[in-house]
Amino acid sequence: MTLARSTDPDQKGMLELDLTGAASSANAGLGAFANPEGCSLLVTRVFAYFATGSTGAANLDIGITTVAAKGIDIAAAMDMVEATVGGKAFSLPVAQAAETEVAPVIWASGTYLTATGSATSVGLAAKLYVEYIRL
Repeated sequence: MTLARSTDPDQKGMLELDLTGAASSANAGLGAFANPEGCSLLVTRVFAYFATGSTGAANLDIGITTVAAKGIDIAAAMDMVEATVGGKAFSLPVAQAAETEVAPVIWASGTYLTATGSATSVGLAAKLYVEYIRL
């Protein structure tokens, strides 16, 4: 058996994505971003920085889906009241299951990272930092 360092120079990466609130009703899509690498990605960490908070009390869902729709495997029903003040940063759980097991989030080629609000999120200006490893 051999264990050697990978020679793949592009093994990991990080995205910085802008997230802006919207005046919308329940389950409103705030945005979708297609997998940028063209291969499967293992999402290792996600951080959110809220420069300005939402004026509404929406919940935020973030996840990976096969279409530009609602995903919840990164953040499910994150209470936006916590982010209404602005200037706050959060480490988002990546697929924290109800059990103690932490399942990995695989961002397959051709799928999307999506953000969805449960109600109006006007005023929200945030950055999502998504760290991943190419598989």
